[in-house]
Amino acid sequence: MNKHQRRKLTDRFVFAVEQLNRQMSGGHWVKLRTMNLNVHQVNTLLVLNHYGPLCMSAIAGLLGSTQSHTTNVVRKLVGKKYMKRKSDPNDRRVVIGEITDLGKQAANRYQDIIRQRATMVSERWDVEQLESVVTSLELLGRGDGESQYKPDSGQSG
Repeated sequence: MNKHQRRKLTDRFVFAVEQLNRQMSGGHWVKLRTMNLNVHQVNTLLVLNHYGPLCMSAIAGLLGSTQSHTTNVVRKLVGKKYMKRKSDPNDRRVVIGEITDLGKQAANRYQDIIRQRATMVSERWDVEQLESVVTSLELLGRGDGESQYKPDSGQSG
């Protein structure tokens, strides 16, 4: 494959990812506002819901953000009772962020919205198309170290 072909294929991939993102999140940010959350706050809750308590630098790293921005997001989430902060028992200078039950409810609600949307989108395809899309997305997911779907847990990773 020459550089021109690869660039065209990459452009198609980027367009498809952008389109998928719009389809999956379309209209759902309005629902987040009713939950009094913005996209940064939801992403932080999703990370903590998945990984459990983490220090600020780990949250920032997983979100591809700065520690300063993450600290501001966490401060707002603590104020809304979606998170709590505590000191690391091994190093009091390190702050650990932990999701609260209210935060878990919000994260799970958002994940339910995404699952409903994904199900609705998947119903447009026949079985062969769906298999092709799932296989491709699993390949894409493995690119960041996530493992394949585990039917017993209902989660990947």
